[in-house]
Amino acid sequence: MLKKILKTGVYLALISLSNSGTVLSQEDKIGEVAIHTFRTQIRLPEGIEIKFLEKKDSPILDFYSVKLLLVYPDKEMPVVIYVDKAGEKVIIGHLFMKGENVTTKEAGPLRPKKIDMAILDVDKSPSIGPIGAKVTIVEFSNFQCPYCMDSWAKLKALLGKYPKEIKYIFKHFPFQPVGKTFELSEMAAAAQEVNPSAFWLVHDFLFTSEGQSVANLERKALQLKIEQLLREKRHDLKVFQEALESGKAKKKVLDDMAVGNKLRVTSTPTKIVNGDLIVGSISDIVLERYLGK
Repeated sequence: MLKKILKTGVYLALISLSNSGTVLSQEDKIGEVAIHTFRTQIRLPEGIEIKFLEKKDSPILDFYSVKLLLVYPDKEMPVVIYVDKAGEKVIIGHLFMKGENVTTKEAGPLRPKKIDMAILDVDKSPSIGPIGAKVTIVEFSNFQCPYCMDSWAKLKALLGKYPKEIKYIFKHFPFQPVGKTFELSEMAAAAQEVNPSAFWLVHDFLFTSEGQSVANLERKALQLKIEQLLREKRHDLKVFQEALESGKAKKKVLDDMAVGNKLRVTSTPTKIVNGDLIVGSISDIVLERYLGK
């Protein structure tokens, strides 16, 4: 009977916990068997967490449908496997009934990893847009990343198009606490100490072709160029210089990096859009979907 409802891509594994030395309730045993079997039989990237979500009666007689969640750094993938009610047999694969993939339907779609916005310390970061905006975007970025430059160009256009509906928050993420990329973030963070207008002046300049050329200068020459920009707009150079000399700017960058590392950010740009973690560029269509357009 089983052969009639199962098609290709099915793997049958016999599992026994009798030698584990652990006495489990039947409820715990089913979840434990499902997780153990999936982890040992399916090759997963290192560090992927597997969570038990639920179990329910499956279309296969005397088997449960067990839903697991594979937690990646940037996404969560639900999967369904089948465990018999004795907790001894496991089927990994796709169950088809009348031409429909029941396993995929039960699992549901891949989804972005959910992030608790409260851990992002957004109040400490420069932002554009109103409080209570329909869409909040927190972006981990750095000034030597061409993809970040492209991302900002697209986001700036959207912010101009929907000024009352999007709030954008910038987070420094230069990867390493030393080197040229960190210096650029440090200069921008020192401008942030002056006032928000000074920060966005430096931010926008560094994401231009001229700014990218200036970014290759030695630290002192870079600082002089940033000071020239600030002076032309009558910003307080003493506050900027003190932020660099005292280490305030460096601490701002390190604090942002600590938040990014906690979230396991590994590339830029990385965005959190209304709590959804999204790695890389994001199209206008996707962002407008969050706006309900």
